[in-house]
Amino acid sequence: MFLRLPSYVFVSHEVSSNAQSGSAVYNVSDWLSGVVVSSKPRDVSLLYASDRKLFNVTSPSGSVRLNHDPPHDDTLYSLAVLAEYQPNISVIFLICLKMAAELGTPPIPLPTSGYDEITVQVLENVPVGTVLVEDLGSVVDIRGGRQYDIMSGNDEGLFEIDHVTGNIFTRAEVDYERCRSHRLVVQITVNETDVLVATETAVFAVVIISVDDVNEYRPVFPVPVYRRTVFGSQSSGSFVTTVRAVDQDTGRFGQLRYRPQTPTSSFVVDRTSGHVWLGNPVAMTSRPGDDVIKLGMTVVAEDAGGWADQVHVELTVRQGSTDSEPSFTADTFEFDVEGSATAGHVIGRLSVTGSESALFSVRRPSRYFTVDRHTGRVVVARDLQTSSSADSQVYVVISARPTVACLLTTSVIKVE
Repeated sequence: MFLRLPSYVFVSHEVSSNAQSGSAVYNVSDWLSGVVVSSKPRDVSLLYASDRKLFNVTSPSGSVRLNHDPPHDDTLYSLAVLAEYQPNISVIFLICLKMAAELGTPPIPLPTSGYDEITVQVLENVPVGTVLVEDLGSVVDIRGGRQYDIMSGNDEGLFEIDHVTGNIFTRAEVDYERCRSHRLVVQITVNETDVLVATETAVFAVVIISVDDVNEYRPVFPVPVYRRTVFGSQSSGSFVTTVRAVDQDTGRFGQLRYRPQTPTSSFVVDRTSGHVWLGNPVAMTSRPGDDVIKLGMTVVAEDAGGWADQVHVELTVRQGSTDSEPSFTADTFEFDVEGSATAGHVIGRLSVTGSESALFSVRRPSRYFTVDRHTGRVVVARDLQTSSSADSQVYVVISARPTVACLLTTSVIKVE
């Protein structure tokens, strides 16, 4: 069982004078000995090294090894090593290594240090060149001469740091929809000079850049009107259709609310799903000219920022009945789904013939997929990034009113 671990660990370590090519100079698992049961990481990777040619990391053992014989002259090296233990548990080791000096050479004390962590907020799509942190050294209360280098967390090159002033600024636009948080590990080399000797100490700062969402996109309905035809009298609460607008924003600005443009008792609109039902019953009669009844309304989809789009819903009620035993239009429906699909993502729709009032249900429950009862849309119920091949199929059946639990046919949805 894992305990709660810090996100970053600073380690100072002196390399033996006997170290040579192939020697293991440190092992990240040693730090966790006695702290965590089954502490072997599942993967370890080298994020940064001040001399990448000298060091390599063996995964998953976590051993830091030398690629060739090191110098023995009190040289200091800094490394950042990522150890992943579970999908949501990882530790970055900030390691300062000092090579032992040759015999007879006065040793330089091993610098002791740690790390500071700060968080800054930034709106997505701020102009390139926007300064996010001014004089990082002063922010983390480090004095003296300093040099700054980003060690990790900047693989896409979105940020840059001035090596002299310590200002961190954007090199490209940050996008909330793409990544909501960035973690930069910055090495601050501090030059300390006293009467006898000048030393350098490596200090680390972890800068968490949290990206705030901006309402960039308006909701848009993919069609100008939703039309549906039913036959015979309809009772209150009969399902009409589902309206669905698309908003490319994520987060709160991508969460839409649906409502009638004008208050009406004829229809009921679900605020979150966009499902539309009849509010009042519709009774067909045999009087001349009463063989067709048309109802309509306008539905508005609005995001949290107040941007909106609208669509018209038209319902035609005709005399008679054409409902018959429903059946799927295919024996097998196949949909391609990205492995990164998240909950709520619609991957496709099942189609049937022979019934306007067919209802869909799931025969064998799946942790990762569900089917909308009224529309037949197949929806991701749980993020797929941790799904296994054993959960890659969903079995769906339909039942039609009024015969509940009438299993008509089975459709297998294959996820590639």
